Amino acid sequence: MRNGVLIPLIVLVAGLFVACQKEFDISTLPRQPDTLLDTSYVELFPPFGGFAGAEDIAVGGNDGLLYVADTRANRIVMMNRAGQIMSTRTMLHPRSIAQDLRLDLLVGGEIVAPDGDTVGAIFRVHLVSSSQDTAHHLEKSRIDTVWRELAKPARRFPGLTVFYDNTYIAARSGPDNSSFIDPDGRVLLFDADDRFITPVPALTTGTGSGITNIYIPTGVAAFPGVKDFLLVQASQGVAYGAIWLQYQVTSDFVGWLPKFDPANPDQRSVDFIRPNRFLLPQAVAVDNVRRDVFIADATLDSVFKFNSRGTFKAESFGFYRSGGAMKRPSGLAYFATVLYVLDGETGQILRYRLSADVPH
Repeated sequence: MRNGVLIPLIVLVAGLFVACQKEFDISTLPRQPDTLLDTSYVELFPPFGGFAGAEDIAVGGNDGLLYVADTRANRIVMMNRAGQIMSTRTMLHPRSIAQDLRLDLLVGGEIVAPDGDTVGAIFRVHLVSSSQDTAHHLEKSRIDTVWRELAKPARRFPGLTVFYDNTYIAARSGPDNSSFIDPDGRVLLFDADDRFITPVPALTTGTGSGITNIYIPTGVAAFPGVKDFLLVQASQGVAYGAIWLQYQVTSDFVGWLPKFDPANPDQRSVDFIRPNRFLLPQAVAVDNVRRDVFIADATLDSVFKFNSRGTFKAESFGFYRSGGAMKRPSGLAYFATVLYVLDGETGQILRYRLSADVPH
């Protein structure tokens, strides 16, 4: 029943969140019960529609505007939070989008190379200009191509996120991970001036069961004020669909380490690192105030929520809980108590707010 009220997933669903290595059957996902929990997510109406296979959404932390990578429509879209489109810009298959503290947009998309190949690329959209006539107009902004994968045309960039100092990381994916030196599946670190620094060394590419093992990255999200970040990835060949990395600086180490590691006996019961919890986690977002984490699984049609201690939150919800409103969540953003869920199948942006935060 679609009446705007979401019913949260029950935490202890038999067979859903077990810690074994066997993938669970999605047909066992619970259907809507007859009773509501005290706190659940409520859909805000109307949804914002008109997108075609869109894969990512971001909210500008400083301008508060919505930015959508409308993938099949070959455009990026700027909207206000009332759902009004302010401007658009043609771009070939944009898959990821983020905004830095200078209000520039970073976009993972494609270009056509001189030899005719379509290759993955990263673009910088200069939203702020000295001219008021061009400022904050996508169609008038200068766009620079800051990175391109000319030697490996099958590579794409499904995730981008920016740190507090305007350095940023890009999640890269592709079909060939046989190379030990330069596999397709990687997370690349860039400085604030778009210079490539290094692949993030904490992450190892290749199928396996380690917590920092990656194979097909699908999205990334950073925390404010620090260089901690989250990565989500397809479950193919790996045990962990989500990885939480903390940046640490000590006298003998500078870099990222997993916040939760199953190799640590004291952390093996942390909900966030239960193996095979996800099937296709495709997007991740952070509540910058509460430090809660949201992960959208496109196959399970669900949004999973965890607190800063990695504990699963009962406000998590899915297809049945949303009354069928959510079909294939492909992008997430969180801003001013509103969770934005971009649905790649319906072409809509769905908006949710905790019932406790909804004015009565």
